[in-house]
Amino acid sequence: MGPGGSDVVAKRCPRPGGELEAFIYSEVLDRLSMESLRCYGFIDEGAREHGWLFLEDGGTTQVADKGKSFPTAFPHWLALLHGSASNLPIRDHLPERGPAWYLEILRAARLGLCQNLPERICGDLGRSAAERMLVCFEVLERNWHVVEERCEGLPWTLVHCDLQAKNILIRHTGPGIAFLPLDWEEAGWGPPATDLAGIDAASYWSTARRIWASIELRRVEEQVCCGALFQILSAVGWETLRLEAGSEEKAMRRLGIYAPRLAAATQALGLEV
Repeated sequence: MGPGGSDVVAKRCPRPGGELEAFIYSEVLDRLSMESLRCYGFIDEGAREHGWLFLEDGGTTQVADKGKSFPTAFPHWLALLHGSASNLPIRDHLPERGPAWYLEILRAARLGLCQNLPERICGDLGRSAAERMLVCFEVLERNWHVVEERCEGLPWTLVHCDLQAKNILIRHTGPGIAFLPLDWEEAGWGPPATDLAGIDAASYWSTARRIWASIELRRVEEQVCCGALFQILSAVGWETLRLEAGSEEKAMRRLGIYAPRLAAATQALGLEV
């Protein structure tokens, strides 16, 4: 039970992720002039690899229904978060989440597909999706400098790395809506691109330029494209792990959905597939 008898959420999680989340809530979000969930601390399980993160109960109201766009106020809030956090001395305390991190995800996903393609991927549809992805991986790695160059247009900052609707709660307050992201275990220090998939570039830019005066709209638009790529690479990476673990049917169904999205994200960068 929290202050004043309020509810508390206890989240069991791997120790590194729990400690990172506790740091972000307590040492980053609490220092910004933005409403966020209160963190009551992290307790590890002795010599074990897990522990418990204790958070204020933020309710169950998500920022948007599945498949729906973020509300119009969200890009402005996100720009304020990125801009404000970029000025904090926290870089040395956060893992790097730049293009190099996503390149490693790409390479691991490609290896997973190559190892499973001959033996476990059955059916013309599944094989076609996997082969299409492998082509995209080859094109992307060969031209990864394009991604790196487009991630140079904005200052690096705190990035969540998994800003899906299910991970963002909302709370109605006097001034308006407060956005309350959860699950910061993948967060780190990187270009805003990591969080910009599906974000309206013009709305984000209109707020971000108040903090980063020299940024250009086209740079934000480029990072929105990179964010879409990063998001789909992360999703594909999770499914290749599922494939390796033996869940072939579910993994292949999702990879069949992701294959055209990966191709579209690659082409949006001006790369031919």
